[in-house]
Amino acid sequence: MRKTAETRTVRRWHSIAATAALALLVAACGDSGKDERGAYEACLALAKKAGSPLAQAQFAKFEDSKAAGMQDSSIGVIIPYELAGKKGSYQCNAMKQQDGSFKVTQ
Repeated sequence: MRKTAETRTVRRWHSIAATAALALLVAACGDSGKDERGAYEACLALAKKAGSPLAQAQFAKFEDSKAAGMQDSSIGVIIPYELAGKKGSYQCNAMKQQDGSFKVTQ
């Protein structure tokens, strides 16, 4: 009887650990979209900066752009644009800062 109670306890702890691990995984995935949007906005601000050759371009929305994490913890962003009837893609990398903002590292 004692062995059965110990087995149930071990199984219960395994179940709790698995649930906690799943919760952490879901939470981490939830932040990545937020981080990708932050990187997109930082890159877009740089592209639209006065004096930039692309300042007058029409840029795609976040949903139509591509963003992906890089090995160095930065996020690579590709934003399609159109300028004077020509299409192109603006590419940059942004790194998350300690305060939660993003800095473009190109």
